[in-house]
Amino acid sequence: MKAYIISGPQNLGADNLKLMDIPTPNATDDLVLVQTEAVGLNPVDYKLADDGNQNWHYPHVLGVDVAGIIVACGKNAKTSLRVGDRVCGHANLEENGTFGEYVLMHDYSLALIPETVTFEQAASILCGGMSAFQALYRKANLTGKSTILIHGGAGGVGSVAIQLAKRLGLTVITTVSSKKIEFVKMAGADHIIDYQTENVTEHVLKLTNGQGVDISINSISNEEIMQDILNRLAL
Repeated sequence: MKAYIISGPQNLGADNLKLMDIPTPNATDDLVLVQTEAVGLNPVDYKLADDGNQNWHYPHVLGVDVAGIIVACGKNAKTSLRVGDRVCGHANLEENGTFGEYVLMHDYSLALIPETVTFEQAASILCGGMSAFQALYRKANLTGKSTILIHGGAGGVGSVAIQLAKRLGLTVITTVSSKKIEFVKMAGADHIIDYQTENVTEHVLKLTNGQGVDISINSISNEEIMQDILNRLAL
């Protein structure tokens, strides 16, 4: 099969990715072989391309998100999965990834794609969508919380986080550039701050009567996170 690979630890970097022929993997144990129909390209992909992983074996196939069709199941794979199923999944960062014609996935990392969802749609939401879901449903303490600040509301994580936060009944404040304001309005944001023309800290404190928000989701940078903490934007 053809796949985009990094040939060795001395050849890290997105510019060193090569499209090469490598052996098609076999489905064994709980593993499932998926014929690739669409993949997601995420910031983590190019970061891994640059930094690598000490547990990789080379040549390493890059990529974490995939949508496709099951073509083989290992003998211990979940009985709910069948050859021919349309599935999507998020790969283990330490193992071979998804940028190939076929992808070997653990059964627990796959989900059936609803008939109304395309392969492209399924592949595009995985990394950002699961990050937003975990931040809100598994990491944040939602008890008694009513307000949330979501930085980068038009991004992959932010746009999903806005919708999930609204489902939880939270008042959503988000930051975007001016050209993306209408997009986050459609996602459901209650208050929108144009970070290019407005002071985010002053605006958030004004909206919250100087108290700051209950929860902050910040996927922009460590520096932005520290500013949130220093400016007491999150309680």
